[in-house]
Amino acid sequence: MDTSAEAYRKLQFASIEAIRSCTCIVMLDKSSYSYKAHGTGVFIQIQNHYFLVSAAHVMDKHGEFFIFLSQEKEIIYPGGDTYINRTENREKDELDIAVLRLDDECLPHIKRSYSFVQAEDLAINHIFQPWEYYAFLGFPASKTKVKYKTDIFCITTLFHFTAPIGAEHYEQLGRNPYVNVIATYNKKHVYNGSKGTYGTGPDLYGISGCGLWFTDPEDMSTGIIKPKLTAIMTDWFAKNKNIIIGTRIDVVTGMIKKFLDIDFPDSSIVMVN
Repeated sequence: MDTSAEAYRKLQFASIEAIRSCTCIVMLDKSSYSYKAHGTGVFIQIQNHYFLVSAAHVMDKHGEFFIFLSQEKEIIYPGGDTYINRTENREKDELDIAVLRLDDECLPHIKRSYSFVQAEDLAINHIFQPWEYYAFLGFPASKTKVKYKTDIFCITTLFHFTAPIGAEHYEQLGRNPYVNVIATYNKKHVYNGSKGTYGTGPDLYGISGCGLWFTDPEDMSTGIIKPKLTAIMTDWFAKNKNIIIGTRIDVVTGMIKKFLDIDFPDSSIVMVN
């Protein structure tokens, strides 16, 4: 019989497909013959509005980037209106968050290939806990490449268990715990999904825009696989590569409410002006 810790970890593993189904790799053309990984994005839905959420430094290239729709090289350049945090210096941008409201032209194609995080699974007002109740899933650029001597483009998914660090560390890192979340990245103990083992993981370039997902331990009693989206991860901190920084989902929903008249609860943690 599994221990409670083992049963909980199995529940987290069981959420991978649900998380991956609403997560995409964002690509840029390098030339007529090649392209490169630019970032990661998460699809969410609030009422009858559909969005792609990512880091602002990823969304800055809107109009130039595309996403895959199938393994048969079918792609789309997603259209729509962008809600983006503008700044002259992305390196000092504590938000670094942007939202693309998908237009009616691209939406049917995207819905055919991806699912959308529902409003009830956007974990606003979440109280972060200092345990590995969290995971992020993205697409490292170093693991995304054309297979040698073929035209096959290989994409490796990184699924990593993590825990937020204490709020007392945020000030020295130039971040605000009401806006951001800072979580650990143990590069020496990263899960390899193809082998089912743990080993040294990749650099995190390319996963900007991925989600930070919370699996509630209470879900073990029901067996329901219902990961909650708590944040969008945006920065791999250059001064400390053992951490990754994100922006609370409260900021994302607050930004959306600033531009659209939608029925969604206000955050009691942060207000977006």
